Amino acid sequence: MSLPVRVRLTLWYGSLLEAMLVGLGAFLIVRLRADLVAAIDRSLDTRAAQIALDYTGDGEEEFRGVSESSLVAVPRGETADQVLSPSGTVLQSAGDEAVSQEPMIGAADLARARRDGAGLRLTAALGADREPFRILAVRLPDRPDVLVVSESLEDVDRSVHRLLGLMLLAGPAALAAAGGGGWWIAGEALRPVRRMTEEAAAIGPGRLHERVGVPRTRDEIERLGMTLNAMLARLERSVDEQRRFVADAAHELRTPLAIMRSEIDVSLASDRLPPAARAVLRSAADEVGRMSGIVENLLTLARMDEEGGLEILRAPVDLADVAGDVARRFQAAAGSKGIVLGVSAEHVVVLGDRERLLQAVANLVDNAVKYTQPGGHVEVSVRAAPGRGRVVVADDGPGIPPELLPRIFDRFVRADAVRSRGTGGAGLGLAICRGIVEAHGGRIRAESEPGEGSRFVLELPVVEDAGPVDPAGPTGTMRVR
Repeated sequence: MSLPVRVRLTLWYGSLLEAMLVGLGAFLIVRLRADLVAAIDRSLDTRAAQIALDYTGDGEEEFRGVSESSLVAVPRGETADQVLSPSGTVLQSAGDEAVSQEPMIGAADLARARRDGAGLRLTAALGADREPFRILAVRLPDRPDVLVVSESLEDVDRSVHRLLGLMLLAGPAALAAAGGGGWWIAGEALRPVRRMTEEAAAIGPGRLHERVGVPRTRDEIERLGMTLNAMLARLERSVDEQRRFVADAAHELRTPLAIMRSEIDVSLASDRLPPAARAVLRSAADEVGRMSGIVENLLTLARMDEEGGLEILRAPVDLADVAGDVARRFQAAAGSKGIVLGVSAEHVVVLGDRERLLQAVANLVDNAVKYTQPGGHVEVSVRAAPGRGRVVVADDGPGIPPELLPRIFDRFVRADAVRSRGTGGAGLGLAICRGIVEAHGGRIRAESEPGEGSRFVLELPVVEDAGPVDPAGPTGTMRVR
C-alpha cells in the first residue's frame, strides 16, 4: 500500500538525518580516538627522550628514578617502562609491575626497533587482564639495548565509550525531534495541496463553474492550482458544449418525431391496411414512442442544466394520490407480465410540482416493472416520517450489481448485464428522478442485493398546514437548481 506523501517525506527526511547522524558519530568517535592516541604518542616521545637522556645504565634504582621523573603528570600504575637487551631480556623496569616485568614486545619487533632509528610504535594487550597499551620502542643512544615505554589506553577507551553512550542516548532523541519537525514542516508545505484536493473533490457536474483557491506561493504548488483551474475551465466548456448539443438535438428531433407519430397513427387508422404492414407500422410506432420518450428526457435534463434550473410549480400534493395514479397507469403493463403491482399509502402532503413528482415515481415504477420477472411483485408504499414523506418502490427483480450501485443515478448509466433491447433505455430515468427530487429539497437512494431485488427510497420534506390539496391549482412558480 502506498504511503501518503507527508509520511514518505518524513521517512525520507528521517532516514537521511539518521544516516548523517551515524556518519557524524562514527567520524567523531574515530577522530576522538585518533586524537587521544596521538596525544599519548607525543607523551611517549617526550618520556622516551627524557629517559634516554637521563639514564646512564647505573642500575635499576637509577632507571626507576629517571622513569618516575618523566611521569610527573601521569597517574602511577597506568604506565610501564623497561630496557631490553638485544636478546629480549628485561634489564631494567619501572611502572606497572604486572606489565613491565615481562618483555612488552616480541623478538621481531625488538629487531625492528634496533634497526629503525625513529623507533617502533604499536598497540598491544599486556598483563594478565590483557589491558591495551600504546607502546614506543627506541634504541638507546650508543648502546645495543632498546628502551620500551608504554601507556595504557584504558582512559582512551573509556572516553570513546562515554561519547558513544551519549550519542546513543542523544541520537534517537534528536532523530525523534527532527522527525516531528519534519512531519510538521511537511504538513505545512502540503496544506495548500490538501485544501485544493478537498475543493476539487467537492466540484461536481453541477458546480463546474467553481474554481479551487490558488495559494500565492510562487512555486510548484501555485502552478498546480493554476493547472487545476485551467483544466476545470476546459472541462466546463466541454460539458457546456455537450449540453447545448444535446438540448439542440432534442429540440430538433421533437418535431420530426411528432410528425412521424401522427403519420403512423393515420396509416394505422386505415381499414385497408394489410396485416403485415400493420404489424410493421405498430413496431415503428413503438420505436417512435420510445425515441420520443428519450427526447423528452433529454429536454428535461437540459432544463435542469439551464441557468434557472428545473421549473417547479409549487402546490400541495398528496403523495398517496401520486402513488395511486402511477400504479393505475402501469397496472396493465404489470398484468401483461403476470406481475403483482401493489400500493400501500398513507396520506402525506408535500408542497411540490405534481406532474414532476408523477414523472419521478413513474420512472421508478417503470424500471421495477421492466426488470421484474413474470410472476414477481412490485410494491409502491407511501409513509410519513419525522419531517418528511417517504415513497418506496420495491421489487423482487434481479437487483443491481454492487459496483454499479454508487453510480446508478448518474446520467447514461445502465445495468447492461440485466438489460436487453426490450427493456433497456438510455440510462436517463434515474438521473431525472434525482434531479426532480433534489429540486424539491428531497433526496433519493437505492438499496439492492443481486438476485434479491431493488428498493428505491424517495424522501421529500413535509409541509405543515399546507392547506387543501388542489391538483389543478399550483400556488406558485419557481425555478430550483
